[in-house]
Amino acid sequence: MRQSQRRWLGWGIGAAVLIFVLYQFRNNPQWKNFQWDRLGFLLTHLNASLLILAIIVGLSTYLIRAWRWKFFVEPVKKCSLWILFKGQILGFSSIYLVGRAGEIVRPAYIARAEDLPFTSQLAVWVLERVYDTVALVVLLALGLYFVPVRGLSARPAHLVHTVRHAAAGMMVLCVLLIVSMVLYRIYSERLLARSGRLLRFVPEKFRGHLEGFLRSFASGLEVIQSPLDFGASVLCTAILWGLNVSVFWLDFRSLGGRLGALTWVEAALTLVIAGVGLAVQLPGVGGGYQVAVLVALEEFFKVSAAGAASAAILTWVTVMVPCMALGLALLIHEGLTLKKLKMMTERESQLAAPEP
Repeated sequence: MRQSQRRWLGWGIGAAVLIFVLYQFRNNPQWKNFQWDRLGFLLTHLNASLLILAIIVGLSTYLIRAWRWKFFVEPVKKCSLWILFKGQILGFSSIYLVGRAGEIVRPAYIARAEDLPFTSQLAVWVLERVYDTVALVVLLALGLYFVPVRGLSARPAHLVHTVRHAAAGMMVLCVLLIVSMVLYRIYSERLLARSGRLLRFVPEKFRGHLEGFLRSFASGLEVIQSPLDFGASVLCTAILWGLNVSVFWLDFRSLGGRLGALTWVEAALTLVIAGVGLAVQLPGVGGGYQVAVLVALEEFFKVSAAGAASAAILTWVTVMVPCMALGLALLIHEGLTLKKLKMMTERESQLAAPEP
């Protein structure tokens, strides 16, 4: 299947999920009597100071991500924080604009700008994903065990029960993944020396590609050899997700009313559920993200339909729009376009795959 076909398929699946969820909302009595004037009132009478603060905090998270990337890559090369920051902005704005296909932009851009092997930055990206997953599971645990979500109907109550067990499973899986990566880094030379025998079940024409990638990936995992850098990366992750939750909390506070009364931990639970919604992210418009915020606020915290809709719109504006605007400005400054960025990413990926 060609890349354009895969993209259209992704858009179609995301749209189908969004339409299904909105159809379910249509049968909700609260949404049948939706107050559009109330929505407009909330969005035009919000606390502007708190909204500006939320935008500033949201943009600062990309700087923290750049700092964490710097600690990850420090054993390999001392990189420019500015280049790493640009990589985060361009990468995330690509995700927001074109969907999950933009994930690979960050490692590709940083690898090219800092003259590093693409596979080493791909290893950093994998580590970052592991750290973020662990952080989300921790936030989920905080939300589910410390937020009084009582009086739930059957469907959200079942969801809470299921997610609690899923969170425990995700945490175990993340721990196993981290241990596996550390063991692979320690014993990579021995494993690669026996790769011919271990990979004998792989077709010969693919074996050379796989061996080359595993060798390059092992060199990229040198980023986890320093205890100091490891501790700094964990601290950066804690700060990063604390700020991410604070963006939601400030947005809710700016709207006031029932939303303004939500605690920081309740905002954390909403953020985790919104993260699940990103799985059906529609390029440029979100979709699943906003629907997930609506579900969390309505089902868990009994926020009105107008309040939940205003919060979904506001969190999208403060999280995605500033990043996309700054990303487009950086593209212009760098003399790049989304097409050139995509070509650069594809070129780095091809160079990382050695011939058999």
